[in-house]
Amino acid sequence: MGLMDMTITSRIPGRMVIRALTTAVLLVLLTGCGEYHRYMPPEPMPQDNFDISEPAEKEYEVYADLLEQQLVRQAREMFDLSRQARNVSGNRKQAYNVNAFDGVDDSSWFTNRNEKTRMSLEETGRGPDTGAGPDRDGKWTVVRAKTQGVTPGFTIRDREGTNYLIKFDPVGYPELATGAEVVSTKLLHAAGYFVPENYVTWFRPGDLVLDEGVKMIDEKGRKRLMTESDLDGLLSRVESMPDGRIRALASRYLPGSPVGPFKYTSVRNDDPNDIIPHKHRRELRGLRVIAAWLNHVDTKSGNSLDSYVSEGGRSFIRHYLIDFGTTLGSAAHSPQTPKAGHENQIDLHAILWKIFTLGLYVPGWEREKVGGNRSVGYFESTFFDPGSFKFSVPNAAFESCTDLDGFWGARIVMSFTDEQLEAAVAAGKYSDSEAAGHILRVLKERRDKTGRYWFSRVNPLDRFRLAIEAGRQILGFDDLAVEYGFEDLAGTDYIFDIRADGVVICQGETTGSANRIPLPDAVELYGDPITDDQTDGTTRQIEVRIYTVRNRHGAGGTSGRGEWIKVYIDHERESGYYRIAGLVRED
Repeated sequence: MGLMDMTITSRIPGRMVIRALTTAVLLVLLTGCGEYHRYMPPEPMPQDNFDISEPAEKEYEVYADLLEQQLVRQAREMFDLSRQARNVSGNRKQAYNVNAFDGVDDSSWFTNRNEKTRMSLEETGRGPDTGAGPDRDGKWTVVRAKTQGVTPGFTIRDREGTNYLIKFDPVGYPELATGAEVVSTKLLHAAGYFVPENYVTWFRPGDLVLDEGVKMIDEKGRKRLMTESDLDGLLSRVESMPDGRIRALASRYLPGSPVGPFKYTSVRNDDPNDIIPHKHRRELRGLRVIAAWLNHVDTKSGNSLDSYVSEGGRSFIRHYLIDFGTTLGSAAHSPQTPKAGHENQIDLHAILWKIFTLGLYVPGWEREKVGGNRSVGYFESTFFDPGSFKFSVPNAAFESCTDLDGFWGARIVMSFTDEQLEAAVAAGKYSDSEAAGHILRVLKERRDKTGRYWFSRVNPLDRFRLAIEAGRQILGFDDLAVEYGFEDLAGTDYIFDIRADGVVICQGETTGSANRIPLPDAVELYGDPITDDQTDGTTRQIEVRIYTVRNRHGAGGTSGRGEWIKVYIDHERESGYYRIAGLVRED
């Protein structure tokens, strides 16, 4: 039986003519022409192979970085004609470190976790934590303090000698920043990023002992030794509970030695392992999608940290994301504002638009008032737009994000179940169930908006696999848009062709309810009888091209997901079995 005899076609009479014409046109487009080149999987990227000496710590200048990202880099790229041409043509540079299966390999930047193998609820709620936080049976020794600014804090050493950075909620907003930071830490860890161990903890002022030689900068700008009175004054500026306890975030010091933040643009010159420009790393481009989901608007370089670590007999730099007090509905020192996610801190486009419209046009989000639960702040899903989300400071990697990078990030976001989100929110230890419920609901709604948007930008077929049905080898796959309820199963069809050495050997169509494609047998692949000169060696490669068609307009017509996916499969002559070599998505 030939492959065309095995394909499943529409049996709805009113659609047969339209379906036949659509299929014919698409198969012509898929057939194409040109010279055949065997697919070769990309070479694995070097993953921290070099044992390096400890580099010097890089200082971070907040205002210099703001100026560079907000103005200097924007102006420089405005006059980059090749970049502008790529943007206009929709032919942006793809990420450099994508593997054969449209993902990224584990490295010192990222580890595949929940999207690869779903974590348990206990693992999701625990996140990166290796313990229970600071030991609360003994005194905490204050070894460093930050007394200036609106968010005071200090570093303590517990009875076991472990150092933690202690941060607080803004006065009047209990649990706002500490809860947001812990919840986001759990989710970012499960997503695959390296983050600190962050714990919600409680203590009383009497639990603190001031170490000798701790210095501070007083209100007159003088650097001097800190006194017990200074410590009491610092604690008077933070939120306390009716029983006198103080809730805080305890962030355990990262392992290794800190060597400064990383940039979202270029490589670190003193790290031989750092060879891919950061703006072309998929895990940093795709972070745009995950950060938008969490309302993590403050993704500047200063909220990252490189640490020099020694593991497995070698020393290298591991790259961490830190400081998540400006996620969910928190702005660290206050509730977040409705502007977050809609405008940059200095947004020339928004300024010019207001001038052009004489300020008469006011978007819906700008009319929103910050209110509601004090432990939540401003965290909503009504005005959330995954495609146009803006960050406080423009981010070079995020601006380089292509639809394929966005699809990768959306796969991670959609991998979180409702139960996993509930486990992460529970780790925030909110005393008010209404606050926890609001955060959980908005996370779910923003998750689904994220998936719906990015899965509509590419052909969302994934999880390709080989199996045997009725004695024939098949290529199976999942349609993520159908799986998550964004598209209708009954109205989905897949048009495909199969090529060997660039020549189409069969074509067909299958419905959404039968998301599998039968592969050619040996006779169809090599001919009969099989000869050495026909096999071209011990393996022969086939290319399966798949185009997805959606019935968006009922019986009146169809529309397609306008990109194809090519799946390359090697046939091993000796065993007679197939092996997936890789896939290529069209952006």
